[in-house]
Amino acid sequence: MNKKAALQLSINAIVILILAITILSLGIAFIRSQFGTLTERFTEVSAEIKSELINKIKDSGDLLVFNRVEIEAKLGKPEEFYIGIKNTAPNINDPNKPVCFIPAIKCISALNGDCLDGRDNVYVGGTDMSLGPGNPPEVKWFSLFPEVNIQTGEVNVYPIELQIAQAQPDTYLMEFAVYKYQDGASCDTGGIVDERPYQSKQFFIKLS
Repeated sequence: MNKKAALQLSINAIVILILAITILSLGIAFIRSQFGTLTERFTEVSAEIKSELINKIKDSGDLLVFNRVEIEAKLGKPEEFYIGIKNTAPNINDPNKPVCFIPAIKCISALNGDCLDGRDNVYVGGTDMSLGPGNPPEVKWFSLFPEVNIQTGEVNVYPIELQIAQAQPDTYLMEFAVYKYQDGASCDTGGIVDERPYQSKQFFIKLS
């Protein structure tokens, strides 16, 4: 009887093990399919946004465009938007090389107060041009690339993340400007940055 009971127990254990492996395999397959679907959807959205911004540049003739010109944000919560930059400037020293662009985001003014600590015209993202290239702003509202290479004639699209940790709820007038190196030098060679922006555009943040 003990041998039969032991055999029955072994068979039950094997059956349970097989069922567990089967369920685990099905679970892994389901998770993979879900992640695959999410990845495809993200790719589609990114391609859609890129196409939208490229078409905006073609239609408007602008060299800098946004997918959102009015951003509604909540204090401490991240918001993402996209920009498109078209490079029409050649690299004078080497036409086969790209041109380096440097972003600088400034809070110009607020509807009911000021931008930050009693000040307006404050840099809050990219480079603080009042300090010079390579110097980030004292207060950062935006996370984005410090500099980027773009081939002449091409349009590149980039994600920008907005997250304001501390500011008064208000409507803020912002300016996004991109600067380039003189003679269209690439980022790896460096150089002197033009005093005037290559292109600039204003947008709004409604912070609550």
